[in-house]
Amino acid sequence: MLSLMSLSLAVLTKKAIEASLKQKWDEAVKLNSEILKVYPNNIDAKIRLGRCYLQTKDFSKAKKLFKEVLKVDPINSIALKNLELLKNQKIELNGDSKLISAKSLLKEPGTTYEASVTITAKEVKEEDFIPGEELTFKVKKNNIEIYKNKKSEKILLGTIKSDYVVQKVKCALDKKADVKITFIRWREKEITVLIKSSIPVFKPDKVEIRPYLRRGTIEEPELEIEAEDEEME
Repeated sequence: MLSLMSLSLAVLTKKAIEASLKQKWDEAVKLNSEILKVYPNNIDAKIRLGRCYLQTKDFSKAKKLFKEVLKVDPINSIALKNLELLKNQKIELNGDSKLISAKSLLKEPGTTYEASVTITAKEVKEEDFIPGEELTFKVKKNNIEIYKNKKSEKILLGTIKSDYVVQKVKCALDKKADVKITFIRWREKEITVLIKSSIPVFKPDKVEIRPYLRRGTIEEPELEIEAEDEEME
């Protein structure tokens, strides 16, 4: 009986993660709720469910779940960071006094653009990054070099080789615009960054305004989390 219950938990967990990755939030809510009916103290399921509620903008339920997690695990970093998002507060980088605002993660038509960077540096890993962390960059003739500061050392992470992105960033800088590049998420040996210009230079697309958070469990890849920019982070 116990093995069947464990198998059921493993299957439901896998399905819940897959539903979230496909952004099927109603299905993910149902699956994680089913897990919690049998395993009411399952922290991973509570975190996943809380993040689903963030996506569907049911903030009161999300806050309740993250607080429940913190009652059991007061230093759970994922629950703490999600509550910081809900309270629209700034996030402090690990071991650094620099603060990150969730507003730096918002996608806006015309002024922001997502780009991928293949990591070539061997001395960095996923745990070195936090969503919203600003990265430094150098614009070259045919690419943009992306750097990370780690322990007072500037590390070349990789390059953005898209002609479109290089052209638009150069255009923004030529017009004296403020351009920032921030880390969004890590997937295998590739990171996604958000390029933000103080003036519109990118082709406007129909996009949702959303910030990004770290994954909820070890086996769960990064998920995109929506927030209400008037009240929530």
